[in-house]
Amino acid sequence: GQNGVADVWTGGDKWLRRLILGSLTPLLLALLAAPALGQGFSTTNGRNHPEIDWREAETAHFRILYPAHLAGIETEAGAIAEASYAALSSNLGVTFDRKIRIYLSDEDEVVNGFAAPLREGYTAIWVGQNGVADVWTGGDKWLRRVIPHELAHIFHYRATRSNVGVFGYALSNPTPRFWTEGLAQYQTEAWDAERGERYLRTAALEGRLSSDDGASAWNGRLLYALGNAQVRFFAAQRGDSALARLLAHRSRAFGGLVRYHDLAAAFPAVTGESYGAFYERWRRHVSTQLGARAAGFEPPESLGVRRPFAGQYLYGVQPGPDTARAALVRLVSLDRPVRQLAVAGVDGRVLAEGAVEAPVAWSPSGALVAFAKTGRAAHGSLVNDLYLAGSRGEGVRRLTRGRRASDPTFAPDGRRIAFAGSAPGPAGATTNVFVIDTETGREVQASRLEGDVQIQGLAWRPVSDVVGVEEVAVALFEPDGTRAIFLLDLATGARRPLTEGAHDDRAPVWSPDGERLAYTSLRDGVPNVFVFSVETGLSERVTRAAQGATATAWLPPDSAHAAGQLVVVTSVSKTHDEVYYVDAARRAPEPVDLAPAALTAWERHRPPATVPRLVAAEPGLVERRGRYRSLANLTHVVSLPFPYVDNGGKGVGGFTVWLEPLGRHALYAVGGLSFHEPLRRSFFALTYRNATLAPTLTLNVFNFPRSGRLYGPDVIVERLTGAEVSARLPLNVSRAYAAAQFEGKLRLVRSDTVDADRFALLADGLRPPESGTQATLTLGFARKAQRPWRDASIHPLDGHGLRLAATGGLGLDRPTRFVRGDVAAYAILPALGLQRLFVYGRAQAQTGRVLPQDYLGLSRHDALQLAIPAVLPLRLDRNERVRGYRRYAVGQSVLFGSAEYRVPIAADLNTSLFGVVRLGAASVALFADAAVVGQDARFKDAIRRTGVGAEVKNVVRVSGVGFGQSLGVAQRATHVFGKRYELYYRIRMGVPF
Repeated sequence: GQNGVADVWTGGDKWLRRLILGSLTPLLLALLAAPALGQGFSTTNGRNHPEIDWREAETAHFRILYPAHLAGIETEAGAIAEASYAALSSNLGVTFDRKIRIYLSDEDEVVNGFAAPLREGYTAIWVGQNGVADVWTGGDKWLRRVIPHELAHIFHYRATRSNVGVFGYALSNPTPRFWTEGLAQYQTEAWDAERGERYLRTAALEGRLSSDDGASAWNGRLLYALGNAQVRFFAAQRGDSALARLLAHRSRAFGGLVRYHDLAAAFPAVTGESYGAFYERWRRHVSTQLGARAAGFEPPESLGVRRPFAGQYLYGVQPGPDTARAALVRLVSLDRPVRQLAVAGVDGRVLAEGAVEAPVAWSPSGALVAFAKTGRAAHGSLVNDLYLAGSRGEGVRRLTRGRRASDPTFAPDGRRIAFAGSAPGPAGATTNVFVIDTETGREVQASRLEGDVQIQGLAWRPVSDVVGVEEVAVALFEPDGTRAIFLLDLATGARRPLTEGAHDDRAPVWSPDGERLAYTSLRDGVPNVFVFSVETGLSERVTRAAQGATATAWLPPDSAHAAGQLVVVTSVSKTHDEVYYVDAARRAPEPVDLAPAALTAWERHRPPATVPRLVAAEPGLVERRGRYRSLANLTHVVSLPFPYVDNGGKGVGGFTVWLEPLGRHALYAVGGLSFHEPLRRSFFALTYRNATLAPTLTLNVFNFPRSGRLYGPDVIVERLTGAEVSARLPLNVSRAYAAAQFEGKLRLVRSDTVDADRFALLADGLRPPESGTQATLTLGFARKAQRPWRDASIHPLDGHGLRLAATGGLGLDRPTRFVRGDVAAYAILPALGLQRLFVYGRAQAQTGRVLPQDYLGLSRHDALQLAIPAVLPLRLDRNERVRGYRRYAVGQSVLFGSAEYRVPIAADLNTSLFGVVRLGAASVALFADAAVVGQDARFKDAIRRTGVGAEVKNVVRVSGVGFGQSLGVAQRATHVFGKRYELYYRIRMGVPF
């Protein structure tokens, strides 16, 4: 609403149009950034790993890319991939003209893989994962399971591909995630507990089958189960040919020129039944089936005495030696998704936070707790290591580094710990049992396992049958797929089987006298507890819980329980876990599946062609080997031409995006050619990102005929030409939920101000903008820590941050030369209940002369910032604003401080506008801003401002994308309760950086 626009601008462009057109190109680049930021293994670890020597091996249909230290894995992966290709091609009627790329890496301890539909498609898979034994069940080894699964995604992408490539996704969602995951599981896996039955059963019995209701920490696993069950059910009823026809169906648009796959449209076209009708029929079937099955089991309430422990989800519960305290690995809540190792009891406290893994172990004295947690190892890899914490909060000590450690268990002497881990050296080695002396750090390797073996539980036997012999119970996942529990002699490495290996038996727990062993088995489709007797060699069932039960500890006998009690965790609901103390002498009959065979037939249905369960490595399949050339693998993502219109002139433009799957290279560009004034109005921007070194390097080259920014009462429009090179180096931080990085940027820009003479009349110390060529160098450091919280975008509960920056500038055609320092920090302090006090401070100072538009001081506007790293070719310094003032203040030094007392008032407004905009949580803040702007470093002739007011903050989601907004009223402190006030609206996150 600026009347002054008429004075300072000429031509027919209105104020908003000038600002929007001037900023349109950077906004377009921001949109192009998204696909370039999510690629490669670095998506998870945030590190570049230049130390890895990548190699390549080719088979008939695949290119296998792997680190040199994993040599040999290509023969196994190639054999599984070729067997998968044959089965998937036969089932889905899909072939490929180019070879599919499979990237294998052990740089992180991540049990996962992903597939991308770029060009022919590629997949990236983490290998050498001991955690596979815990998160999956069945006899299929990791490569056999994950490679076919990810290839099924690539076949699915190809089967549903539009004739306009990725632009087909703009017309529909051809691969909804639940259906994509379901198809991959059906094509390559059998129905089992962890990938289907366990989570589907609990959700069905509760009548809460939705996987996107936000009500469960394991909704992700439920999504897999839902998709698996639906695709399998569809194929069993309609036939596998109908599934192939479903994927081959195409809808048409733009007069039939565009053909694309839409699942909702394909269903009635192929089957005569809408997807909604199919889902409802499937839901009734599954609910009836699983309800009947559950009738042959028992409810969790019948297990024993429920013991309440704080935490919505409990991954491990381990009572201490005195039984008065218990160590918990818990998720506090879905609203506060912080994972903790906490001690519950009269002196309960949190010992550690972050990616803490269960189980944990108490020392016999109760003074120490050993646990595994994910942390940064060599080169920034994410790897589990062993830690030792004082049980009363005396501190945490790291025992191993880069060892992929898990399952700690104390020796009776309280000094040594046995754990599962990899030997020092190249990652990916076979997991073995090690014993570490906590005082000296000396290690001994106790087992000599070889090949594809994983460990899924260790328990040091309290008392052995033979004096002087030390043993641990170890649950092994053998190369042939057998899962059984053995007794390992720590001195000799000899193994003695305890369970027969016909079932998935895991998580051994010894009785206090060492004569019996409790373990958990997934033979029922859900976990249940059994007890093995060393004397008789027999196992007996303790639980047959419908939703499953897992034993985590065995308490000593007491007057009411001669055999002691088992601590059992069960998921009574998808929304929370419960803990029961179960009499160890309890025995349960075998469950009976009361679901009729007609209802369960779909679970056993398999596609016509299947991948063999065991696939032997075949070196002969490899046709060529060599070094991996990352730049040659730069892959086209998307390109699109568009009409370019600028202030009445016409032209043509376009953009393109190219990525290398490991994330080592990325290239994206946008440009426009003006037919009216090619030299003055054409634009381009090119960004190249290189991640082959430890720091990520980014080069931006750009020419913008119009770039707009607010200045005085109006908008400066500038012609910008220049280049910049930046480097970003993330730093390893030991604290959970914290991050730090160094950044440097060298920038050379030529700025020509359009209609500069129109800014002759400016107030508040502003000078008319100037054109000029300037080189700047910025060096900075930032560190912040903030734990997750449901409403962190408007009301974070804790956190702090520090940012340091120094910039030097030199004018190449103007007498401008300056050095500027900038320090900012914030902290969120506890208050009453969920109320918080937020404090923020910033100090800036400069020497020398700058271009007027790059002034140091206070702004009259809130700054507009887009947090898209390494993409926008122009990034302006952000000046602070004292709310209640609408005037600039210009100087050579600035001190700024802000304090807000924030009070949450609503967890969710639950209001939707037009079905697109949704209003969520809300809070109120009382604030005070203060600033001093000096004319030199000593604050000579200082300008002082103080503003106070109140602000209502609200979470807004537009089409699923959330941000924070606020509506506030502010006054100068000298005019409180007066008639002069400012009403403002702003979009800003809960923390400043």
